[in-house]
Amino acid sequence: MRRPQLLLLLGALLVAGGCQSGMLPNPNDPKDMGSLTPDNIREQLGCISDSLQTRLIRGEISNKEFQSLMQQAADQLLAGFNPEKIDEAKAWQIGEIMITAKHWDQAKVTLELAVQWAKQHHDEDRVVNDTLRLARVYAEMGKVPEAIKIARSVFDVKPQDGAPILYATAYEIVPAAFDKGSDVEIGKLLEDAIAIDLSVKVDTQSLPGQEFLDWRPHHVAQAWTRVVELYDHAGRTDLATEARKKMDAAQATDRHRMASRGRLSPLQSL
Repeated sequence: MRRPQLLLLLGALLVAGGCQSGMLPNPNDPKDMGSLTPDNIREQLGCISDSLQTRLIRGEISNKEFQSLMQQAADQLLAGFNPEKIDEAKAWQIGEIMITAKHWDQAKVTLELAVQWAKQHHDEDRVVNDTLRLARVYAEMGKVPEAIKIARSVFDVKPQDGAPILYATAYEIVPAAFDKGSDVEIGKLLEDAIAIDLSVKVDTQSLPGQEFLDWRPHHVAQAWTRVVELYDHAGRTDLATEARKKMDAAQATDRHRMASRGRLSPLQSL
């Protein structure tokens, strides 16, 4: 899509998404360079995402088209941001947008800064989340052994801080690392992420806590399926067979647990 057409489309999506401003930075206009803050960019990208999600649900665009348009939108919005003026406390926000734009080199530097800030300020939630995002970036860049090492650096968190680990590993790191020469190691990483997820402690009286527990069986089942696929792809049928046994045992345990609670898991209720 040509730049002028893209600007018009994204501007229309901003308005449709309810943003107060339908304006996007023009990379050819010097006054627009560096005009956006991380909060501005996140807000506008969120509006565009909402609009595109509506079109996706209606069948007007495919998931591939959705991903492509989100990448182009993030790329366009970053044109209005000056990377030399990054607020370290908000570096993680820009890092996530750089991931959406697939600016891997910039995302790596920005997320390393975010992780450093989070560690200095003892923000465990941000340490975990930003480290996992950084691991995904390394995997996208083909540096899979480094990605695994980075991800494992937060696998020793306290049970109350481990909620993001399985989701990020299964849905972000593994797809980025797949078929890059380390499928067995990635499979073992995912197995360990499953174990961490099963030990996570949440506030069962809160809605987020209840949702986490309700959806845990689904994400664990998806993760085990992926583990088997990784081992099969690597030609390790022995590990794949063992993983299938673990998966079957986990599903049996889940059925018993849900029956004792008198409830269906989200996957069973679909």
